[in-house]
Amino acid sequence: MISNSITLSLLNFSYLAFGSLALAMFSHFRGAFNRSPSPAQSKLLYWFGWGVLAVSYYIGILYQGFAYGSILFTGLISLAGLLVILTLSYRAHHLPHFMAGSGVFGTLLLIFA
Repeated sequence: MISNSITLSLLNFSYLAFGSLALAMFSHFRGAFNRSPSPAQSKLLYWFGWGVLAVSYYIGILYQGFAYGSILFTGLISLAGLLVILTLSYRAHHLPHFMAGSGVFGTLLLIFA
């Protein structure tokens, strides 16, 4: 049985991953930091985002099994993607702060679950 804290942790990690993938793009990075990313920063954010998505998928499968973990993961990445889109639409310069808080909060929830 999966607890609410693990579900929230996976949501936070998915938000962190999608935020990283968004910041890997030129226009979103410029909206958040008012400068363009270097190619190394863009690559690092891209691979970090995919890595965090893979880890959150693994955690979902670990706690729920393959079938329900995949369903849970799909729903949570949909919600996280929507939250990142809303953040970039209305408060793009706050995205890095929200990502940092999301990473810390998700880790704490996973540790104390």
